[in-house]
Amino acid sequence: MPSDPKELMLLAAETNGLAGEGVRPWHLASTYKSFDEQGILKDQGTYEEFWGGPKQFKRSITGKTFTSTEYGTEKGILFAGPQYPPPNLLEQLRSEFVGTMLGPESIRRASFSLKQRDAGNTKLDCLSQITPDGIRFGTTWCLDAGESDLRINFSPPEAQVVHNSIVKFQGRYIAEDLVFAQHAKTILTAHIDNIELLAPVDESLFQPPPDATPMRIGLNVAPGVMVGMLVKAVPSQYPLYAKDEGITGTVVLQATINKDGRIADLHVVSGPHELQQAALDAVKQWVYRPYLLNNEPVEVATTVNVIFTLGNHSR
Repeated sequence: MPSDPKELMLLAAETNGLAGEGVRPWHLASTYKSFDEQGILKDQGTYEEFWGGPKQFKRSITGKTFTSTEYGTEKGILFAGPQYPPPNLLEQLRSEFVGTMLGPESIRRASFSLKQRDAGNTKLDCLSQITPDGIRFGTTWCLDAGESDLRINFSPPEAQVVHNSIVKFQGRYIAEDLVFAQHAKTILTAHIDNIELLAPVDESLFQPPPDATPMRIGLNVAPGVMVGMLVKAVPSQYPLYAKDEGITGTVVLQATINKDGRIADLHVVSGPHELQQAALDAVKQWVYRPYLLNNEPVEVATTVNVIFTLGNHSR
């Protein structure tokens, strides 16, 4: 096992999930349940995907409150039925099952810290992105100590996803069970009912119906993906009165990033009022590499977390 944090992160990206080179066609079927803040069942349904390649797939989410089916084709993504952006948790569900880590290029451009943590009787090796001055930010990925299988990831503010019942499929680690929590309360659970190779590949699975429509311009992109695409990140200035009062916390911003990678719209979702304007003033100056869909730049929406702690702060 690598002792260098970046090398360990690269190994984890290569061995977790089903994104990357050398993956053979597959089929995954899962069920999920979502809960409100009181732990009462809010929705339940299925997520299913047939994957033949980056431009050949069928993904379906079917629940009580949301239904969507999309097809990957040589001409782009097509939708069967109405197009609705999936709830954030359901969008993240696929990412946790299939593509749980940063891409190799984003990892090579970044720096990471490595810290061992105890989780009950289990020891974890936890990897975090760090700024040039060593401040942690964004998602933290925790692996089984001495192994490369992902067990928990943490994202501010107070969000975590636990990966349980780890199995190997195509030489990669897959969690058969996921538990999503926010502020220590379970908000979503998911279980893989079936995962298998597609051999031979039935081409008819990937044929969209005649009334399928192109995907609307504009995408919701996970925060961890966009962090890896930052080319200019202006640091936020800690307000002196907030620092004097010992006010800390995370300001969560919703951002729209236009085709040239600049902030087109920005507003506060949550966070201490005393820190919100400082976060807005900094992030509105950030610049990203344009997000490409089928080799064309598109406008995207994402979440930005600006963390303020006494002595230092970070995105």
